Order: sequence, then structure tokens, then C-alpha cells
Amino acid sequence: MESTKSAEPSAITSQPGATNPPAPGAEEGLIHIRNMEAQDIDLVAPILVEAFHDKVEHVVGKSGMEDMARLTASALTRSPYSWHRYYVAMYDGKLAGILVIKFHDSTPEDFGTCDACSHIGCWGSCRMMLLGLALTNSQIGATQCYVDTVGVDAAFRGKGIGTALLDRADAEARQRGCTTTFLWVTQHNRAVRLYERHGYVVTHPFGNCFTQCAVGTRDWYNMEKQL
Repeated sequence: MESTKSAEPSAITSQPGATNPPAPGAEEGLIHIRNMEAQDIDLVAPILVEAFHDKVEHVVGKSGMEDMARLTASALTRSPYSWHRYYVAMYDGKLAGILVIKFHDSTPEDFGTCDACSHIGCWGSCRMMLLGLALTNSQIGATQCYVDTVGVDAAFRGKGIGTALLDRADAEARQRGCTTTFLWVTQHNRAVRLYERHGYVVTHPFGNCFTQCAVGTRDWYNMEKQL
């Protein structure tokens, strides 16, 4: 995680002769999951922003959504050391979804204060800092995997892509020796049902005036899955 070199893109985690089966989605098929590559970034960035639509809009307003996508693309371009934690779902050859996972030693992406100010203004940058504090990964344990983002392009929803990405998160977490995966989700989000079907359970609700101010939503669930 400390290396500044880009990890070699790979869709298959099993090596020849290994006893482990290929990771979910690794084999070619209608849904194919692989590591994000440089040419994916311009398609991935809008999906990432849309996955947090209400929170991002709370921070930058409707008029700033496209600027936020450009800022995200710029940050990802500067952060190749993080690409091994980004997995894109290809559906029939088209980029349809994105998974982002984090571990206790993951290095944050380089959003860059000056770059953020140039895209979303100083006030927007300050509010983005609040958003980052509200959704920090500092509490990830050594045997935990944090599912940061599961995003599916609107044109490809209802095709099992979200489930396939969650399966991949489980596989990558196990490979790292993790015993649990966890995520945070707003209590009114319809994705709660998807996570429950996938084996996640609510461990506790949380939220306060800080989360309300930072992301526009007070009430959240912490959900975990035992691997």
C-alpha cells in the first residue's frame, strides 16, 4: 500500500497451480470484473459521484456535480497507487459499475487542495474536508475490509452487477486475511435490502449533527458481514 507504483491490472487473483478458485467475475462472461485502468477513469468518476449523489450535491450543489466528477477523475489520475483497490464491472463489454474497497493501511487518494479549489471553489473544498472527516477510514481494523463504494451506472441496474461487485469484495477481503467486511449506508437507502440479502447485518445505527452538517443525512447504519 505504501508503494507509489501502479499495481499491474489483473482480473484473475489465482495463479497457475493455486488451489484458490478465480475471484468472482474474474473469468470472461456477461459480467466481467477487473482492476481499474487509466483509460477507465473518465467513465468511473461520474459513477463514483453518482453513487454518493445526495451527499455530493449537499456539498457542492447541483451546479457543481460535473465539476466534482472532473475533480474525482483528476484525483484518480494522480493516485495510481490506489488503483489496485478499484474494480470495474464490465457488462457485455461496457463499463457498468465500480467497487472501491479499503484496508487499515490504505493510502488516501490525492485530491489536492489547490486542485479542489480550482474545480469546486474554496467553500466547496472546505465542505469536502468535512465530508471526508465524516466518512473517514481511520477505524478500519487489521482484519477488516471497508466497502467504500458500490456504484452501478443507471443504465445497467437490475442486472446483478451490484451483487457481483459485493462478491468480489468478499473474495479480495478473504485473500487479504480479513474476517469481516463492513460498510456505512444511510438508513433510508434502498441498498440496505441488497446488503442484507448479501449477508450483511446492522450492527448499530449512528449519526449526529456533524454527519447532518457534513453530508446532509443524520441517520446511518453500520453493517457488517462475517467472512
